[in-house]
Amino acid sequence: MTDITKKVVGLLKSYPAKKRRIEQLLYEMGSKQIIDENELIGSMALGAHTESQRYQNGGHLSDRTAAIALHYNNVRIHMEGDIASDIRSELRVLIKDVDRLEYYVSLLGKNEADVIRLLYFEGKHWADTEECLNISERTLFRLRKSAIKELASMYELLQSVGNAENTGS
Repeated sequence: MTDITKKVVGLLKSYPAKKRRIEQLLYEMGSKQIIDENELIGSMALGAHTESQRYQNGGHLSDRTAAIALHYNNVRIHMEGDIASDIRSELRVLIKDVDRLEYYVSLLGKNEADVIRLLYFEGKHWADTEECLNISERTLFRLRKSAIKELASMYELLQSVGNAENTGS
């Protein structure tokens, strides 16, 4: 088995985990923060004051606790920005890998594509795949081997194009 074929098999095997990770990261990107920043600052800075005392002071936050609360909030915002940036970077890579694999599988013949989708994308067992496609074990093995070989040639082309761009050819 060539290195590129091993890579294709690895990509196929890791497909379900990558799809799950994409869903998890998308959820994290869309999740709301638990404590509103104004509520956080207010509770830290004005926790000892009543509402009437707050307005008697003009509603201005002037003590050190308020400065600490504002600093904490700025740090939180910065950290959330870093985390969001890391999530976006990881998402970009995962989505690109998954989309490319799905597209390449769509370029295969119908039988080969069905075999790959059932075995790797849907995680069906060999016997279930044979039954779904109404084919023998030998035919399933042949179609899987053919599909992986074809996918390897697509990734090999991608790799050679990438190498040509890097060398300026």
